[in-house]
Amino acid sequence: MQRTTGRYLAVVAAVLLAAGGVQAQAPRVKITEVHTGTLFMAPVYIAEAAGFMAEEGIDLELIEVESGALGIAALVSGQAQFFDADPFQAVQLRRQGKQILFVYNLTKRVTLDLVMHPDVARQRNVSRQTPLAQRLAALRGLRLGITRPGAATDVYMRYYLKRAGLDPDRDAQLLTIGGGASLLAALRTRQIDAFHLSAPTPYVAERDGFGVVIIKASAGDVPELDNFLYTGVAVHNLYANRHADVVRRWVRAVTKANQLMRRDQAAAVQHLRKHFPRTDPAVLALALREMLPALSEDGSMSEPMMQKHIDFMYDTGQITYKPSAREGLLWTNRFIGK
Repeated sequence: MQRTTGRYLAVVAAVLLAAGGVQAQAPRVKITEVHTGTLFMAPVYIAEAAGFMAEEGIDLELIEVESGALGIAALVSGQAQFFDADPFQAVQLRRQGKQILFVYNLTKRVTLDLVMHPDVARQRNVSRQTPLAQRLAALRGLRLGITRPGAATDVYMRYYLKRAGLDPDRDAQLLTIGGGASLLAALRTRQIDAFHLSAPTPYVAERDGFGVVIIKASAGDVPELDNFLYTGVAVHNLYANRHADVVRRWVRAVTKANQLMRRDQAAAVQHLRKHFPRTDPAVLALALREMLPALSEDGSMSEPMMQKHIDFMYDTGQITYKPSAREGLLWTNRFIGK
């Protein structure tokens, strides 16, 4: 009788443990994340390619869009749940009575690296070692490629010109070229003299001999654009409230990828090749190495980081009022435990 009771209890315990395991396992969920195809998304790309998202029960669909405007539209309409946005977009939406919330910080400084045609760099006698003021002054009279008016490539190029005491509309030509491939082609054929973009694009020009990177914002060349919340991953605030567990699972997967990226860059590059199949692995490795100092180690944000970007937007005329930089309005660390 005792043996029978013991066997019965053992079976019951096993069933309860199994049931508990089933209950503890979160249901699988499909997430659509739109992105702009830049390398500062590396932790997200790796999280998907390395299977960390799958381990968290997330089927992640990554869809590249040509502009931030398209990404924001997808996020606000509910067609996508995550997007790598910037604070300007968040502030603009808030003025319209809509709200997105940054839940993970991708970068801790601006990541646009400026590449110039070697002939122009020699004529202007500038290099990465030249004082920053001289490098910025060398932009006078140049044909500078941007992706489109109002984009980050436009905003920060205008800032550089103004910082050098130049008039962006009179002392240089800002030419709308398009995305990375178009900018590379324009620099190669001398339609433009320089452009800036996040890695890996500037380093492709440098590898192929028709470009030299002279400003590495991603390495802290521009101090006022350091400790700066440049780009983070955002969700609609309603999604954050209704699906907090899903957001935490997404964050856990990206955190694992971030740790892998810093521990084993060779493995990280192998995973990144899934999302950059046409990029030379050597260039991808170089770009990751150059980008890594600009990437957030843990996704955390702070009020000073957000305040710095808000002040920049206000001072450059992008916004006409300053929203609060306090946690909970435009950003939160609650999903990463900070």
